[in-house]
Amino acid sequence: MPDTKPSFTRALFGGEIREEFLFPYPPSLEVTNPDEARTVRRLIAALDNRLGGLIDSAKFDEEETIGDDVVTALAAEGFLGITIPKAYGGLELSAAGYARVFEAAAATDASIGVFIGVHCGLGAKAIVLYGNEAQKAKWLPKLASGEVRAAYGLTEPDIGSDAQHVKTTATLTDDGKFWRLNGQKIWIGNGHRAGVIATFAQTAIDRDGETIMRPTAFLIEPPTPGFRVVETVHKMGIRGSTQAQLEYKDLLIPRENILGEVGKGFQVAVHVLNGGRLTLAAGCTGGAKRLLSEMTRYAEQRIQFGSPLADFEITQRKLSTLAANIYASDSMLGVLGRFATEDDVDWSLEAAIAKVFASEMIWHAADEMVQVAGGRGFVRPYPYERYLRDSRINRIFEGANEILRLFIALNGIQQQSEHLKELSSALREPMRNFGLLSEYAATRVKQVLNTPAALESELHPRLEVHKKYLARHVAELSTAAQRAIVKHKKELIHRQLVVERLANMAIEVVARACVIARTNALIARDGMAATEPTLALCELFCVESGRRFRDARNALDDREDEVDDARRAAASAVRHFKGYFVDDAILTPGNG
Repeated sequence: MPDTKPSFTRALFGGEIREEFLFPYPPSLEVTNPDEARTVRRLIAALDNRLGGLIDSAKFDEEETIGDDVVTALAAEGFLGITIPKAYGGLELSAAGYARVFEAAAATDASIGVFIGVHCGLGAKAIVLYGNEAQKAKWLPKLASGEVRAAYGLTEPDIGSDAQHVKTTATLTDDGKFWRLNGQKIWIGNGHRAGVIATFAQTAIDRDGETIMRPTAFLIEPPTPGFRVVETVHKMGIRGSTQAQLEYKDLLIPRENILGEVGKGFQVAVHVLNGGRLTLAAGCTGGAKRLLSEMTRYAEQRIQFGSPLADFEITQRKLSTLAANIYASDSMLGVLGRFATEDDVDWSLEAAIAKVFASEMIWHAADEMVQVAGGRGFVRPYPYERYLRDSRINRIFEGANEILRLFIALNGIQQQSEHLKELSSALREPMRNFGLLSEYAATRVKQVLNTPAALESELHPRLEVHKKYLARHVAELSTAAQRAIVKHKKELIHRQLVVERLANMAIEVVARACVIARTNALIARDGMAATEPTLALCELFCVESGRRFRDARNALDDREDEVDDARRAAASAVRHFKGYFVDDAILTPGNG
């Protein structure tokens, strides 16, 4: 079995609740780092006060850019040095502090959030994590002051953000002093005006006497011969942020501009993107909070049929569901903020889960805002249609949600898969491996009897019923994962509908566990009376999450195979006919 860092989500797939990860729920930043908390509050206040007059979202959207005056003001307040160590002129915020500032920035304006995320969370962060001392000294002070802007050149036309399979190549020159890059990158934020770009290219390395290609990270310093901005793209939303297509044609990069080690670029990309998913989830959560406030205000003021829209139960359903989902997303952010500070925890699955959950939440929130606003939601100068356009990209950013669902489930079942391989070997020599087989037998008996996973932390009595269902659903997730492995074996990777359902079950369990842990901590801190409104959000989320979990679990029933077969057959017909193929229901084919 591979030696991996402990993972809360991976343990859930194995039927285990590692409650030490959640209980007690992480304390606030004011408790863990009061000085940093004051810095975070100062930055958030600056968005409303000193920067408020400069941030004009309608103007950014219309002109498709954020003006230099705004970028200069952001730098002056410290926003461009959020992730940079103090030794290099930055603020050196923790992952939690950065996520909270990013949440506020994205809620203020989505394009501002993207700009900060690219500069601080991708470009500068790559140098902070993997730059050598000379690279840090050269670039970080300029990035913190705003003298230079950073970009992150990963995505390519044919492979998207798959860092392992980038097609851009890098070869050493004959004198060994430079790397020659050839390739293209697309959708590169800040790429048209960046002074340094962390980028990725395939390089030849020797492994056991064999030459193989592996990605390496490099630092590009535009403008330089061989580097060209092909074009900037016109987008549906986040139009104030600018994304560019870049071309590298015999672009020479000094050997000292390697970021990290040759052939280790995949590690650079993965670790930088992990943090990006945390901050993206925070930005989506902040945007959803703003939308909930605007939706509530509009629903209270808009009179229909003699009553405010907020009086109607359908509107109340929209408000309550969004509030409960925001509470869940916020609760996951609190846990992720702590995970990100612990070197001995693998939190990649939790980051992916939070990103998927929050990005789908903000899209649904923006769509409901348009619906509540009616005709005003569809036209300018009202901002609601822009909110919808701005929110759509989040389900694609930092890994498309479909791919992340496969990542969550396939990584989640990895340990179970390895365990089953061990069992297969053990069955060949049963007496020598009696202990392993006995452990497996006991586990199977528990699963057959639907024995819940253990959750031993003492919770408030109001949370006991949710604790019971959580434990039961963890056991059901583990059973469903094991059945999928046994049933589909190596073909499971191709049964994406099955994998997607396992991921959806895991997403619900992780979100609910964070909600329960946070609510229990709030009751202990503030008392039951003060927590009653929050408890309502907790109880609503737990019930609705449990129903979604049940739907995903039921879809793994054997009878769903027939439905999946029908899906594949229908898709095959559509592909064959290149679209819809049934005769017109109104006009008779062949007449006229």
